[in-house]
Amino acid sequence: MKQILTIQVGQSGNQIGNAIWNQMMEDCGENLDQKFFRKGIPRTLLVDSEDNTLDKIRGNKNLSYYDPNNFVSGKGGKCLTFASGYYGQNDLFDEIIEKIRKEQEQCDGVQAVQLIHSINGGTGSGIGAKLIYYTSDNFCDCSQINITIYPSKYENSVIYPYNSLLGLMHLNYNQNMGFYFDNDALQQMTENMFIYDQNYETYNQLLAFAMDGIYKSFRHNSYSNTNFYKIQTNITPFPKLHCYTVSLAPLFSYINSPSLLQMSKEIYSKRNQTFSMSLSQGLFLAQQIMIYGNTDVFSVQQEFKQTINSDDIQFVKWIADPITYSVCPVKQKQCDLMAFSINHHTAMGNKLNLLQQQYRTLFQKRAYLHIFLQDGLDELELQEAESACGDVISEYCCCNDQTDTTDE
Repeated sequence: MKQILTIQVGQSGNQIGNAIWNQMMEDCGENLDQKFFRKGIPRTLLVDSEDNTLDKIRGNKNLSYYDPNNFVSGKGGKCLTFASGYYGQNDLFDEIIEKIRKEQEQCDGVQAVQLIHSINGGTGSGIGAKLIYYTSDNFCDCSQINITIYPSKYENSVIYPYNSLLGLMHLNYNQNMGFYFDNDALQQMTENMFIYDQNYETYNQLLAFAMDGIYKSFRHNSYSNTNFYKIQTNITPFPKLHCYTVSLAPLFSYINSPSLLQMSKEIYSKRNQTFSMSLSQGLFLAQQIMIYGNTDVFSVQQEFKQTINSDDIQFVKWIADPITYSVCPVKQKQCDLMAFSINHHTAMGNKLNLLQQQYRTLFQKRAYLHIFLQDGLDELELQEAESACGDVISEYCCCNDQTDTTDE
């Protein structure tokens, strides 16, 4: 059995990682999945450019399940820019590589390497990008996964367009599966669930619940016993396009026994998306739907087909069967029937285009550029990042062409 290695980077990455491990341990109980755990210890590295976040984790008795040897923190202070994380943390990076090697030695084999981070700040984008380059080169036969916090509408940093665009360039070059979340959508979801205690801990718990719904299909026998590589094959028609979002249904605070039809309608609703983009502005390229509860694949297909036809959900016409279904008889604790969906949608191109415009607004004025240049970045790298982002946007736009080129 091959295992999955995780690297959680920066303040956001470590806080999200905590939530994911807590959710998985609560869901698994004593039967922890050996793909993710070794003797009750998560197969993960905790990385940050400063001590504060990791010290809080070390001192939290509820998080005592981590391997104390897998903490790696820098001494130079917080990284504010992509350049300071990518170019200014060489000693820290060498230590991370050694920890990855030791963790790898405790695996029978490595199925996938997943990175948990945010691309808004310098640590998640810069150190994260350097780690992505290393893992894609040294684990080239494994799936390369990223769980990424995308910039929200209101960020507390004015330089996030630079950091995000540079981070996305490396994700695009080196990763082959990316799960994207943003706090705007997570906040809206918590409000729809009538949770009014709005904080990052609540958002992280919701994100962790969504990802655990995907991981659960690896742990149980299902109609289509999925793994990362199988998902990647089903929903990635082109190598440059691997930006996915997640939706879930029902929002269980107000419905505990949903019908398949109710659930199929909710899964396409804007209020059930963990990433704030409009599914009406574009087309689905592909979709992986995972159902947990007492049902069968035929019933699921019939109800979802009815919803897709009645609600005018648009898929590209040149993929004959773009939806893959996985049914697992194990129920979620929250309700009798629950669905999780991995969505690959061309509306991601609109989100990337907005980020590119925000970048251009700063770059045309050369605003804040000196900070990145002082930290070792070459101006050409920013231009390359914009070009790489433009290529992905163009490919998503091309996919919106509904022309069916198959022979009559």
